[in-house]
This record gives sequence, C-alpha cells and structure tokens, in this order.
Amino acid sequence: MVDWLTWPADLLLNVAGFVASWFIAKDAPSFIVVQMMVATLVLAAIVFLIAFLQALWSSRKQRANKRSS
Repeated sequence: MVDWLTWPADLLLNVAGFVASWFIAKDAPSFIVVQMMVATLVLAAIVFLIAFLQALWSSRKQRANKRSS
C-alpha cells in the first residue's frame, strides 16, 4: 500500500548515497548521517529549482503578453 510513498524516498536516498560515497567510505560509521545530509540538500535543490522555474516561466509569460498587447 505504501510502495508509492516509499519509492521517491528510496530514489532520493540512492542518489544521496551515490554522492555521499564520493566523500566518505560506505562502511564508515557516519555514512548514514552524511547520506541523510546530502539527501536533504538534494531535496532542497529540487524544491528550489521547481520554485525558480515556475517564477521564470510566469515572468516570461507576462513579458510575452505585454509584447503582444
């Protein structure tokens, strides 16, 4: 039932684990902490990009409406 909810978290943690492995060994005791920090940064970057692209899209749309008027 919750498979649809866990796959985004798994995907995010897999990406974060890949990036965290560049900086720390996977068998290090603090790897999970670093993985969670990287996952938080990745999630923040995704939210920032969504918000930025939405603002960019709306400003371009407003400029196009002004030019056609």
